[in-house]
Amino acid sequence: MWLDAVTYLHHHGHEQKLPWYRGKEWSYLRGGLTTVDRDYGIFNNIHHDIGTHVIHHLFPQIPHYHLIEATKAAKSVLGNYYREPKKSGLIPVHLIDNLVRSISQDHYVSDVGDVLYYQTDYRMMGKKMD
Repeated sequence: MWLDAVTYLHHHGHEQKLPWYRGKEWSYLRGGLTTVDRDYGIFNNIHHDIGTHVIHHLFPQIPHYHLIEATKAAKSVLGNYYREPKKSGLIPVHLIDNLVRSISQDHYVSDVGDVLYYQTDYRMMGKKMD
């Protein structure tokens, strides 16, 4: 369950909606840059720097023990395309809000279009659609 939550948070729940590309708009670079690094506090070290997800998507051949170093080097090149993670205390309780908000809002992407964002299915939340 923990690794499901970690994986989910690398792809969802950012403070700003992240685009979802398909068709001619998708590229390897765009896909990798729409993931999010997270600070998992004490769990970063336990899980081999699991919070360094963006660089892992861009360069999966980099071994886990070089991910922090590679992320630091890539930040200056990526500029605004890199989203700096919020700093965690020892236990990453700050991520609970991101997880809950995303699960309650990010239900699907449309079947139409090439640059999309997650949308909310209000019927899942028991609200009537007008």
